[in-house]
Amino acid sequence: MVGIKRNLFVFFVVLVLGIILGTLGTLSFPINNNITNFWPAAALQTVSGIFFGWWGIAAGTLFPTISNALTDGTLQHVFGLLPSNLVQSALPYLIFRKFNLSMDLKKRRDIVIFCFLCATLPHVLGGVLGCVLLYIFHAISSLTICIDTMQTWWIGNIPCSIIFSFLLLKFAAPALHFSGLLDVCEDK
Repeated sequence: MVGIKRNLFVFFVVLVLGIILGTLGTLSFPINNNITNFWPAAALQTVSGIFFGWWGIAAGTLFPTISNALTDGTLQHVFGLLPSNLVQSALPYLIFRKFNLSMDLKKRRDIVIFCFLCATLPHVLGGVLGCVLLYIFHAISSLTICIDTMQTWWIGNIPCSIIFSFLLLKFAAPALHFSGLLDVCEDK
């Protein structure tokens, strides 16, 4: 029972932090379709699954939906981005496990794989998927706007994901490990 309480605690903490980061990032530099040039929540989305397994992935998928709803996202926009949010939350976790990366990122191999495959690739794919879905759902009216939105997505997510998630892994992972939250929530 303690494990479930901790997992729910982690889920709600990640959810609340993500909503705050996502909403502030979206409100601070909005461009179009609630896409922003600076979205620090991308880092939390990247590491939440790595830190907390499927509980973190669930929170990392859900918090952008709530954040988008709070920043006047249309219904098509809010729910049309769910698949891309899942990609951006689950893929880093799956890649991290597949390549058996270490959270301390001491090896050059771990750093390179993390930066390119965990912190960049999911947001590239998420941007493509999200913009295509927004176009299909008529939340984006033309292919030109779709491409512009995709580029803005990448500019807003990828640098934040690489820099901030790297720092979170280096400095927050030891504290989470020490607290016991990392071990309890991590799928083994």
